[in-house]
Amino acid sequence: MLDALRVVGRAFSLWWHELLLLTVLNLAWLALQIPIVTGPPATAAMYAIARRVADGATVGPKDAWFALRQMFWPAWGWGLLNGILAVVVVSNFAAYGSAPGLVWATLRLAWAAIAALWFAINLFYWPFWLAQADRRLVLTLRNASLFLFKTPGFALTLVVLSTMLIVISVGVTLPLAVGLIAWLALIGVLAVDVALKRPGMVTADADADIELDAL
Repeated sequence: MLDALRVVGRAFSLWWHELLLLTVLNLAWLALQIPIVTGPPATAAMYAIARRVADGATVGPKDAWFALRQMFWPAWGWGLLNGILAVVVVSNFAAYGSAPGLVWATLRLAWAAIAALWFAINLFYWPFWLAQADRRLVLTLRNASLFLFKTPGFALTLVVLSTMLIVISVGVTLPLAVGLIAWLALIGVLAVDVALKRPGMVTADADADIELDAL
């Protein structure tokens, strides 16, 4: 839990250091959700910017624009998978949400668990994608899933804290505009950095494959 709290603290420290730029990019991210087609790439680009900020690199609007263009199609591959799963989960809840009986209650619980797990994977998908040399969707999904299952305390604490940030940001509104996606992206990239440096895990950089099976 302490590692998770340190990650969140470090994320806010980096955000504060790049306050103006990340606030502008966070507002741009919100605006790019409206056309829908630019939504997934904008999210992926924010993770790419967070990666550069965490690495101490100089970052500007041109970097964000380059990341948006570079990650457009990879982001939509992941976005389509998210959309399909969202339709399936929502459809099941809509169709059977009020159905009586233990079987239907169990199914609703199972779908809720799947949705929660998918939310957690989404928090760490792009940090792994950015760290891998082999950036196939299936491999990235596998690595993000292994991260959750092999570091459950660390990962679960970050998921809970991220969920709290989302709820507070949406409820208050101002944090949503000022920094929510930047905070989540920084937490994600920093968390993956910490996890990959733990004993038993293979450290990975932009030019090395991640082999989490080596844990």
